[in-house]
Amino acid sequence: MKLLVVAGEVSGDHHAGALLAALARRVPDLSVFGVGGERCEAAGVRLVAHQRDLAVVGFVEAFSKVLSSRRLGYGLIDEARRERVDGAVLIDFPDFNLPLAKLLRKAGVPVVFYVSPQVWAWRSRRARKIADRGRAILVLFGFEKRWYDARGLGRGVTWVGHPLVDEVARELATPAAPPPDGRRRVVLMPGSREGEVRRILPVLRGAADLLEARFPGIEIVLVRAEPISEALVAQLAGPSLSRWTVVTGPHLALLAASDVLLVASGTATLEGLLSGVPMVVVYKLNRLSYLLGRLLVKVPHFAMANLVSDPGTGERAVPELLQGEANPARVAEEAARFLEEPGRADRTRALYARGRADLGPPGAGDRAAEALLAALGVAAVATAERAGSGEPVEPVTTVTTGTTGTTVECGSGAGEAP
Repeated sequence: MKLLVVAGEVSGDHHAGALLAALARRVPDLSVFGVGGERCEAAGVRLVAHQRDLAVVGFVEAFSKVLSSRRLGYGLIDEARRERVDGAVLIDFPDFNLPLAKLLRKAGVPVVFYVSPQVWAWRSRRARKIADRGRAILVLFGFEKRWYDARGLGRGVTWVGHPLVDEVARELATPAAPPPDGRRRVVLMPGSREGEVRRILPVLRGAADLLEARFPGIEIVLVRAEPISEALVAQLAGPSLSRWTVVTGPHLALLAASDVLLVASGTATLEGLLSGVPMVVVYKLNRLSYLLGRLLVKVPHFAMANLVSDPGTGERAVPELLQGEANPARVAEEAARFLEEPGRADRTRALYARGRADLGPPGAGDRAAEALLAALGVAAVATAERAGSGEPVEPVTTVTTGTTGTTVECGSGAGEAP
């Protein structure tokens, strides 16, 4: 089985890694090429381009990538034809993947969208294009399936759940040590894209300096995303870096053993939610990009952790500081409130519980793999082992309807939702 995979951002690379690991247990002759990062490469993907060369934040910033993205798109189509791929898995990244899906469809390549673009937040008209161009749409959140169903577009949509649920469970199985001598720990996560880190890390550095002055002995830990160089971190953090601990790689157990997380808006807010750590979310864009976003985005919260945790009243589990509000003094003050008011942290964790339910139960990678194979009409290997469990998969029955709709059965449990 040959696949084209496009994961243009770090979060998509993580999702692709979990999906491909589950596919490899079911399809022994799996061959994959495309766009991704370290997780894709580790899973055996032959990278035509690295995701770091495509990832940007904001409307204005994206223009710088238009020409190179177009060349890459046509190159992928040519490669897909040469390789005679069985299908393409396009992971989020809509400004690149939606035009690519149109070209793939014309070339006769079946397309499966894994991780729906945020059509429920803005540019909702894209939902019809996604439904038309994809044989199946695999979504991470329960509310996304409900959103598509409410608009009559849910036939090919399957809620598979979020792979972070499994990742958190694995990492939390080995707890991280708490700070010594009863100290407080604050974690900084400034993002995974260079432009994002350049805007946000100086703010977090200033906030950390203020917190160190207010809470003597506090421990500051910076999580450096894999695509971000040590040199850039050193440049932006300045002398403060000498007082911090810097970690790269697995960090979810660390979050669970921390008091507050200062984090760039994105998938990392879900890491904070699943790890149970209170957080302050920071969001900064090019000014024009931000103004356009305010006009187009139609959701009450920017942080995904707040979107899934909202009980329907508009209440936020954690504060969101946007643009001018995202300054060191405000970030430090919101973090200090979590450190000084235990009841506030408790309320945040109570709201997190609601958000966890919308991410689904463990096993997202396996459900995604089975839904993908069903959409492509490929039989899975029933003797493959589940990730980390050591238990064999129950016999898998896949049924392809011949249109965009799919039904997936895993042993005795069936349906379109976890």
